[in-house]
Amino acid sequence: MSEDEARKLLAAARRASEQAAASRAKADADSALRREAVRACMKAGIPREEIASTLGVSRQTLYQIVR
Repeated sequence: MSEDEARKLLAAARRASEQAAASRAKADADSALRREAVRACMKAGIPREEIASTLGVSRQTLYQIVR
C-alpha cells in the first residue's frame, strides 16, 4: 500500500469517526428531549400505559427512558 493510499484511508476513517461522534451527540440530545417530555406527561398525571402506548414502547422501557 502506498503512502498516499494509507493517507486517504486514514482520512476516511477520521471523517467516519467524526460523523459517528456527531450522531451520538444528536442521539443524546434527542433522548434528553424525550426524557423530559415523558417526565412532563407523568407529572401531568397521564397514565403510564397511555404514555408507553403513544411512544410505542412497553411500560418497562418507559421507566428506563426516565432514568
